[in-house]
Amino acid sequence: MELVEIDPELASRYVADQIADPRGFHSEISVEDEMFLHALTGYRGNANRAFVVYLLQGKQMLDQLQQLAEWAFGGWDGVRTFLDFASGYGRFTRHLIQTIPAERVVVCDIYEDAVRFQQKHFGVDGVASVPNPEDLDLDRGGFDFIFVSSLFSHLPQRNFLDWLQKLSSLLSERGLLVFSTRKTESAESDFEFSPLSESRSLAATEYGTTFVSEGFVRKCLSEVMNGELRWRRFEHGHLNFQDLYVVSRDRDADFATLDYQRGHSGHVGACWKNPSGSIHMRGWAADFDSVERPIQIEVYANGNLVGACSPDHDRPDVAKLFASPIALWSGWNCAFEDGLLDLDDWITIQVVNNRDQRHVISVEKLSAMLRW
Repeated sequence: MELVEIDPELASRYVADQIADPRGFHSEISVEDEMFLHALTGYRGNANRAFVVYLLQGKQMLDQLQQLAEWAFGGWDGVRTFLDFASGYGRFTRHLIQTIPAERVVVCDIYEDAVRFQQKHFGVDGVASVPNPEDLDLDRGGFDFIFVSSLFSHLPQRNFLDWLQKLSSLLSERGLLVFSTRKTESAESDFEFSPLSESRSLAATEYGTTFVSEGFVRKCLSEVMNGELRWRRFEHGHLNFQDLYVVSRDRDADFATLDYQRGHSGHVGACWKNPSGSIHMRGWAADFDSVERPIQIEVYANGNLVGACSPDHDRPDVAKLFASPIALWSGWNCAFEDGLLDLDDWITIQVVNNRDQRHVISVEKLSAMLRW
C-alpha cells in the first residue's frame, strides 16, 4: 500500500515529543486515508501540517478515552478486549496500541483496504464491516470497550438505531460503548441528515452528515437498553466538536464519579517576518474545561525553549467554532527579536496546561512556516 510522504525529520521530532514509546509507534499513513486527506484539504495541500494535526487528533482521542478506561476498568490493563469500530486507517488505533497489546484490539471498517492496512502495520485483528448491521459477523465473546468515532454523525435515520442495537449486543457484561454525534441546533427537528461527507466513495445517501438531539439519542438508547444499560452524554466531549455518549452495561456503573475532561488544544494561525527582522507567530489555545486554568504556549527551536506566551486577547471566531465561551479568551501572539531564530531552525510549538499536560500543535521549519 502506498504511503504518504512526510519529512522524516518532522515525523521523528513529533513522535519524540508526544509518544511515550517512540520506538514502538507507527507513523505510516496510507494515501487512501480519508481522515488525513480531509486535514490535507484543510491545510491547502501542506502534508506536514496535516500530518501533525492528524496525529494530534488521534492522541487527543486516546487522552480522552483513558479517563473512561480508568473510571470503568481501573486503567487500560483492565480492558481485556477493545473494538475500534469504523476505525478507518488507524488515526486512533496507532495510539491505542501504545497502551493495550495489539492482540487485544479488533478493528472494523467498511473499507477492506483500511482493515488490511491496520493488520499489516499495527498487528491488530481486523474484520471488514458490512452495510447491514444484521450481516456483521463479529463474535469475539463480548468486548469490554467499543469505540465508535464519527460513524453516528454520518448515518441516515433508518440505520442509526440498527447500528446502535448491533454494537450494544457486542458488549461484554461489563462493557462500555462510546460513540460520538453531531448536535442539532434545530428546535423543530430531532434528526437532520444531509447527503454530504468527506468520503470519496461511499454513497452519500448511506453516509452523509447527521445532526441529532439528545432526545433522539435518549429514545434510541431506551429502546436498546431494556433497563440493563446506563449512559451519559458529554457535550462536545469528542475532539471538542462532537457530543460524546458513554453507555455502560454494568448495572453498578456510577456515572456520578466520572469526572470527564475535554482537555486543551490550540492552533498556529500565522507566522511572519517584520521589516525589522523580528519573527511573529499567532494563534489560539484554550483549556476547554475551565477558563480559570492558565494555558501557556511554548516555542522551541531545534529542541531548545526560545520563548513562551499566554493568551492575551479574545477570539470570538474560536468561541463560535467550538460553541464554547471558555474558548473566547484564547488568542495569543509570540514575538522573537531579529537573530534569535534561523530559517533552517525546526520550530516546535506546544500548548501546556496547569497540570503540565502537553500537546504539540505545530512542527515545521521556520522557512516553511513563513510561507503558510
